[in-house]
Amino acid sequence: MEQNLTPEEKPEKYEELMAFLDAETYAEKLEILTKLQFEINDYLIDTMAVAMDVVIPEGDIDDRYRQLRACIMAHQKYEVNRFR
Repeated sequence: MEQNLTPEEKPEKYEELMAFLDAETYAEKLEILTKLQFEINDYLIDTMAVAMDVVIPEGDIDDRYRQLRACIMAHQKYEVNRFR
């Protein structure tokens, strides 16, 4: 469900953020995050963390990226494919 935002209202990397939020598996989320590694910002990290119901403390952007990545990887480890 995409909001009707003008290009000026859309945050940077809006499409990637929407893809992350819509991803059905943690593997997909991890892939999107990895693609954003060198373009990530605090807004994206905060939004992704809220969507995953985790808290990534303020600090160095690289540390925050690594913490979010570790959270996704931990979730991925225990993700169960319900169609098995």
